[in-house]
Amino acid sequence: MNTRQILEGILEDHQKPPFKVCYWDGQESLFGQGRPLFTIYFKTREALENILLDPSTGFGEGYMRGDIDVEGDLGAVVALAYQKDLFQKLSIKEKGRLLWLNLCRKKSLKEAREEIKVHYDRGNDFYRLWLDQEMNYSCAYFRNPDEDLETAQKNKLHLIFRKLRLGEAENLLDIGSGWGSLLLEAARLFPHLRGLGITLAEEQLKLAQERAEKEGVSDRIRFKLWDYRELPQVCSEDFDRIVSVGMFEHVGKEYIPIFFEVVERFLRPKGLFLLHTIGKLREEETDPWIRKYIFPGGYLPALGEIVEAGEKTSLQFVDLEDLRPHYHLTLSHWAKRFEAHRETIIKMFDKTFYRMWRLYLHGSRVSFSEGHLHVFQLLYYKGSRFDLPLTREWLLL
Repeated sequence: MNTRQILEGILEDHQKPPFKVCYWDGQESLFGQGRPLFTIYFKTREALENILLDPSTGFGEGYMRGDIDVEGDLGAVVALAYQKDLFQKLSIKEKGRLLWLNLCRKKSLKEAREEIKVHYDRGNDFYRLWLDQEMNYSCAYFRNPDEDLETAQKNKLHLIFRKLRLGEAENLLDIGSGWGSLLLEAARLFPHLRGLGITLAEEQLKLAQERAEKEGVSDRIRFKLWDYRELPQVCSEDFDRIVSVGMFEHVGKEYIPIFFEVVERFLRPKGLFLLHTIGKLREEETDPWIRKYIFPGGYLPALGEIVEAGEKTSLQFVDLEDLRPHYHLTLSHWAKRFEAHRETIIKMFDKTFYRMWRLYLHGSRVSFSEGHLHVFQLLYYKGSRFDLPLTREWLLL
């Protein structure tokens, strides 16, 4: 039994959406009824073998190289992967064939993966092409599906400010401050507020500092190249409010408790802390292709891991909101803007980089509709506090 027969055995009962597969030797197969919504091209036998051996990395690397191509909706192909669990459908004979193939090709697969390593410096100019004008690289918040990205990103910041009751605060710490958008918007809305943002990205730091100088708020809003674990050694302040948006995914499983301990140490009594992070409902390994090419060392925490870490501190849980559909919309905007700059991005990097990021954006988009990804906003206060409103109205934008 060859690999083509294995693939077609997995897909033989597929009905919708209809699609077509074209192979390296000119043969074609149609799955489902009706006009194909997309076509997958396997330009080499090895490209198909790699998918069967390691679906995520095999498809990702094959698409990056151009050994696999897609005509039509790339996101629909990723959705198909969520619908079809390859190895659960394989017979003992088919699994044996793939095991033998893996043993025979172990060395060459390793060599191929080493050849695909991409070294790049993304840079601020790259992100300016497809993020909103304020450069928020996290889930936006849409009042309705037709809102533009700039409005939705501002909605997200204002929702966070509302949950933190920021008008009552004097000092705000932003862990993972990026290009400074959150603190700068807070400074515009609350003239009495002082803020500290910390990041490990030098280009982000430089731009955030330049923006604060330009807006005349650098005396109140500061940005530092610090890791959250360094704070006990380099920072003597404490804070009324602490926020972290889109940074927790980089903490790593083993450091989740340490992160909460740092927040507890620097948050004043009765202070509020908001954590905004991608996560899952149960513990799972991070997608291997994403971890290798997009977020090395990244870990998407399970909700239970977050809650358990918080319970071991003096932080008291207040509220949880899931923004999952909002990230699907956000990624749709990013992907559209990204593709509109195809030629520019290829000139900045190369075609492999473009295809890698295109797959990442579309794959992530589908992960928030068909997959297991969520966006959690968790709110905590420190110690005892009984003056918060009894209904959730104050938490809504």
